[in-house]
Amino acid sequence: MSRTSPLLCLCLLFILVSKLSAQEIEIFKVSDFDLVGPVKTCLVITDYGKEEYHFDEKGRLTKSVTIYSDSDYETTYYKYKDGYISERRIENYLNDTFDSATSLANFYTLDTLPRRMVTEKIISYEKELLEQNRYYYDEDHRTIRMVRVGTDGTDEITFEYENTDEGEVLKQSLNGVLAKTVETDFVEIQNDSLRQKTEVSKNYINGELTSRNKKVINPKGKPLYTSSSIYDASTDKWISQQEVNFEYTADGILSKTLEKNKGLTSTKEYIYQFDGHSPKNWVKKIITPNNSYITRKITYYKPEVTKTIEKND
Repeated sequence: MSRTSPLLCLCLLFILVSKLSAQEIEIFKVSDFDLVGPVKTCLVITDYGKEEYHFDEKGRLTKSVTIYSDSDYETTYYKYKDGYISERRIENYLNDTFDSATSLANFYTLDTLPRRMVTEKIISYEKELLEQNRYYYDEDHRTIRMVRVGTDGTDEITFEYENTDEGEVLKQSLNGVLAKTVETDFVEIQNDSLRQKTEVSKNYINGELTSRNKKVINPKGKPLYTSSSIYDASTDKWISQQEVNFEYTADGILSKTLEKNKGLTSTKEYIYQFDGHSPKNWVKKIITPNNSYITRKITYYKPEVTKTIEKND
């Protein structure tokens, strides 16, 4: 199995969860990594390792490197065709030697007739087909069905969408048994044309309710509140596991979090140093009260390069 650093897990976890209702195969962009502007590369340095991100002129992620040590690292490559992801390769290196046994390649093909369908094949570097997924979409590009064929058998996941007065309800079933519901509500912000979003997800195992997650997302796509609970069937009550409140500066930069974890409360505040680019990105983030920090080294595309790309688009 491939390894993933805690930092990359945190980055990608929120991206995937926040876009769950769309059920689209994701294309990661500059904005998904708390970056703005024509970023070319970003090297993130923490006390537990390094992450390196590369983007094309359109702001799409083309390469990520997780560096565990000078000789152990994982590199992921992304390729695109006609605006969609066409290939993703995960290559692992141990002691500076390529490890084919834990490296994988994902290939995506698009068929638009009679309706949009994407086929994903996951193949080992030893040329073994490990899994095949087919995603079927409606006219709004929402996934309505997914068929997974793996070494352990075949699974079918179906998605049903229901419009409500405040938003939408998604019901996800695995082989005909309810596995998840996601209720999304929108609230108009006073004197603002944008809307605040609330998502409540409920998870089921064999049709039995097990857990719940809630997220409140501001109009700029940033979390204001998250919570997780587990369901106690014997008492018919929810048991809180974690709650987090997020605060931001006027510029939309995270400034403070208040976390409650099984009754224990902790507060973190964030102090930043920024680069001289316009728009600016932070290059050092200090997290108090433990005074840990994260640094970033960022390079940018030259203005004439991005203007040429935009003109050609």
